[in-house]
Amino acid sequence: MFRKLAPIAFVALALTTAGAAQAQTALTNGVSLSSAAPAGSYSTLDLGSQAGTGWVTQMPMSLNYAGVNVNLSFTGNTGVAASGAAWNPTPGQNFLAVYGTATLQFSSMQSFFGAKWSTPDENNILSFYNGSQLLASITGEQYRSIANVGALDLGSQASFNFSELGYDRVVISTGVEIGSITFSAPAPEAAPIPLNAASLGGLMSFLMMLAMRGKGGTQVMVRMAFASIMPRRRTLA
Repeated sequence: MFRKLAPIAFVALALTTAGAAQAQTALTNGVSLSSAAPAGSYSTLDLGSQAGTGWVTQMPMSLNYAGVNVNLSFTGNTGVAASGAAWNPTPGQNFLAVYGTATLQFSSMQSFFGAKWSTPDENNILSFYNGSQLLASITGEQYRSIANVGALDLGSQASFNFSELGYDRVVISTGVEIGSITFSAPAPEAAPIPLNAASLGGLMSFLMMLAMRGKGGTQVMVRMAFASIMPRRRTLA
């Protein structure tokens, strides 16, 4: 029931380089692509492992991973295909068979997207968005050049990194078989270290020292410095 579509005309984005496998290639807006396997911490989209062929579902799906909600929606002859269906890039696992469009909408910005891409050809398109802004788009033909794979390769790795703007939507269109989808959010920023009372007192004393330097305040500075680090004596009422 699954078949590759005939090639259609498509105006491709220009790439900065076209290297061998696992070479990183710049696209646009800080997006880069390589055929290296994903490294570090990421989530994997679980599409199941139903035996046989045909569709598992063509209905919209909503999945949640570590607080990130992923909504999948399909148009045309598209959905989750069983593990034994033709062109499966992930044998033993279900995959997305996209002969219309598949959209993955994330509830928060992500900085990495990886997948196994089967039989990439010129009418396959992956597009990444930040809100309504198109960050980057790539065809299967471009991917073949970067990853150094053939049009009938059944499961090469595609890894996209986002160094400027993160993405929150991925649109996959026209004749794509794709599986083992992974994603990750940017690393959390380091939280500021709170100052306790002693540290804050020391900082204020140091600032006062700088302000009084050269104005006859040497003895006052010394007393303030010691006062900031010595405990206060209790007095009787």
